[in-house]
Amino acid sequence: MRLTFVPIHVFRETPAVTFFDASVPESNGSDVVLHTGAAVSPPDAGGFQQFYVHAHQIDHNLVLQGRRTYTLLNPAWPHVHHVVHLERVMGALQIPTGTYHRSVSGEEGSLVLNQATRDPEFTYATEFIPVNVEQRPDLQAALAAPACVWRWRNGHICRDPA
Repeated sequence: MRLTFVPIHVFRETPAVTFFDASVPESNGSDVVLHTGAAVSPPDAGGFQQFYVHAHQIDHNLVLQGRRTYTLLNPAWPHVHHVVHLERVMGALQIPTGTYHRSVSGEEGSLVLNQATRDPEFTYATEFIPVNVEQRPDLQAALAAPACVWRWRNGHICRDPA
């Protein structure tokens, strides 16, 4: 399994100002997700982690400010558990349909732009319902599996093997 990062293109920099193209081909939805201070999305419930999973939306999450750590679970992938320490320089993290995901910000918070690709069956009412791992042995097993950890290091996106 290979994660996809859609690159940004810095086209102008001046003192204290950076201009970059963050276009995502085929995007037809834009969400701004603001974490003010330390935040978890979706939040835990009943002492258990919760995850979002989309059936009709592919996420392309680009950190605009701060950092965001994503946990991705997909029982259909050869490596079912991934942790991505996402920074703007890495580009937009693509989260395919059927992938359980949650994100955490540090004390400073973070700002993310999600340039989503939504199919005609997309509705807000059904795509943002948290899934609690308490009643999901498959997700509990995925969380217990060694994680592939992705991060920016020495000018490259690097994956630490599971």
